[in-house]
Amino acid sequence: MRITFAHRIISSFKEYRQKELNGVALMIMLYIPAALAGLALLWMTADLVAALRQKPIADLPEESLDPLGLSLVYYYLTEPEKIPEGLTVDEEYISRALAPSLKYINRRYDCADFRLQLLFRLYKDCRDRLPQKVKEQIKSTFLNFKYWMDEPGADSLCFWSENHQLLFAVSEYLAGQEWPDQIFANSGMSGSEHMTKAIRRINYWMEQRFKYGFAEWFSNNYYAENLGAMANYIQYSRDRDSVERMKMILDLLWYDVATVSVNNTFVAASSRMYGDNKSGNLYGNRIRTAMETIWPKPGGCKLPPASPAIAQQIAAGTADLETMVKLVGVDAQMVQCFTAMYRAGCYLLPEVIYAIALDREPAVIKSSSGLNVNELVEEGLVGQADHQIMAQFGAEAFTNPEVIENTLQYLNRHKMLRNKFVNPFRLINIKLLRLLQVPRFISARFAPMTNGIALGRGNVYCYRNRYYALTTAVAHHVDSCGAQEHIWSANIAPDLAIYTTHPARDDCSPEKHEASPGYWVGNGRRPMSVQDRNINITIYRMPQKKRLLEFRTARITHAYMPREKFDQLELEGRYVFGRRDRVLVAMIANGELKYRPYDSHAASLLVQHDRQVARIDGLKLEQEFDLVREGGEYHIYITELSDTDTESYEQFKQRIRGNEMVVRGGSVRYVSSGKEYYVSYDRIFTINGAKQATEYQRYDSKYSVTARVPQTIVIKYRGKTLSLNYERIERKEILEP
Repeated sequence: MRITFAHRIISSFKEYRQKELNGVALMIMLYIPAALAGLALLWMTADLVAALRQKPIADLPEESLDPLGLSLVYYYLTEPEKIPEGLTVDEEYISRALAPSLKYINRRYDCADFRLQLLFRLYKDCRDRLPQKVKEQIKSTFLNFKYWMDEPGADSLCFWSENHQLLFAVSEYLAGQEWPDQIFANSGMSGSEHMTKAIRRINYWMEQRFKYGFAEWFSNNYYAENLGAMANYIQYSRDRDSVERMKMILDLLWYDVATVSVNNTFVAASSRMYGDNKSGNLYGNRIRTAMETIWPKPGGCKLPPASPAIAQQIAAGTADLETMVKLVGVDAQMVQCFTAMYRAGCYLLPEVIYAIALDREPAVIKSSSGLNVNELVEEGLVGQADHQIMAQFGAEAFTNPEVIENTLQYLNRHKMLRNKFVNPFRLINIKLLRLLQVPRFISARFAPMTNGIALGRGNVYCYRNRYYALTTAVAHHVDSCGAQEHIWSANIAPDLAIYTTHPARDDCSPEKHEASPGYWVGNGRRPMSVQDRNINITIYRMPQKKRLLEFRTARITHAYMPREKFDQLELEGRYVFGRRDRVLVAMIANGELKYRPYDSHAASLLVQHDRQVARIDGLKLEQEFDLVREGGEYHIYITELSDTDTESYEQFKQRIRGNEMVVRGGSVRYVSSGKEYYVSYDRIFTINGAKQATEYQRYDSKYSVTARVPQTIVIKYRGKTLSLNYERIERKEILEP
């Protein structure tokens, strides 16, 4: 009995002890995770509070700081015979005229790097005519500037897009070369150190352009910025090897322009364009004046002016520079830099590129430029080194799953989260979420709108003849959200290019016309778009719901089809027929097309960069231009071009009406001129049953057949050859007798 009783006591004690231990274990199981969760929540809260306190810095001034004064000072000091009667260009005038630009640069507003180009050229070309006080102000501006993201200072400068990369690096190099022994106040580095740092980025930029082409492919807006920086580097840099390489890249830029232009007008499918850029050469081609400078050939034939009606009113270097600057803004300064360099004889356009620009025979020209995000990874171009971040950010790839963590790491490393352009990243810059790779998961799982900002590789098909050029970015990132891409373009006349888009927004606010992406710029959803010679077929799918970070969607598509720009225009339900000079246009939709009422605000943004110059004849848009298709899940457009050398307007209309068009959901079968086309939204494209390629070599035309990532690029036409080898620094022209 005693043993049994003792045993019971012991057993009871053990049982109690076990319950106690179980209770402790339960407490551990409950409280420790709760404590850890609490700590994690506290950590995340602290990060979020810190993030919310990182308010963005203003990217633009509240006051007007017009660049016109800088342009005029350079103009008057280099061409004094053009100074208006009664105007004295003395120290007071120069100081007053330069003050807005100097203030803009010193306060580091976005695009300050644009103004630095002409400011440096002014200092170099006009040094003996500038007052000493002004020269000191210019020097101080360069010595105090911030030239790259890794330097001290919080601001909202955009350093990273393709054109900005070169602008900053060239300004840094030339400033360092000019003042090699001076200490630059912002960085604490000497001018020589800045030269060493900048030349690496310049070389990276050139190497990537040679290997992969321009990320901002065929942009008649951003090619202007490249021209300004390239011109200054070619003329002023003392590094002869890199100057020769820069000339090669300039050759390739002009080859791009020559191959897709017609009659000296440059409007093509592109990765980055705005409303005026895509609506006509006359309105939005920022390099128009540079083209008119470079194409003439002494003693030989000459391309026509790109804007014959008003060329003398708006060309830089003529009597009305003020109008030019008002029309195209600071981009005019880029062209001033280029034309000054070219006229100084520092660069000569290769004969073969000029011959290609003159070619009026029908031609199919295929090309491939830029890199998709997966290709950045494959090429080892995702990382923290300058050449990697330049490739990634230059491709505008920030939130895609392959790069989002690299983006956050770089922005943190260089304390950039107050920069207005990347300030939203602060809201996902939560250490615990990043540790758990939550941003990458969200990007991969939900495909936020921002993934569509990535420019991607442009496989561009161009058909041109003596009258028009039709270009298409073929099957370009179908169904992704868009940003600033221009998918297809029919360049018909200096003041007329037609196109379609799916608006990213279609609300009642006039801001939609300026937004990027918006009503005219980019796309809400990128279409499936293909081309064969003079025919483009484009299929849009209407969004059923919003994607992450997509705040608006539109249930329409539309075409830019301005009535007054056609000699004849007829709208017949789902058919549109038009004639402009010798060019014939037909557009067929899979539903009724209707014009929206005339919108003066939209018109002002599409055909003039600055409303102050609305008085200029030829720039006005006063009739309906916005042709809209509503309803349905898929919107299909077939655009076919012809010319009066081939058939009359009436014959053209009759032929198009007789063409078979069969639509089934997101696919279309179209028969024209003996060819049967089949295109579907899921990226299928056949002609007469044969599958068509939607990815191209770097160049593929009668002018050049060049593989992707080439070592040597050879361009040939009519006995003229240009051979470029970047590594060996060989730029050879061969002219057959």
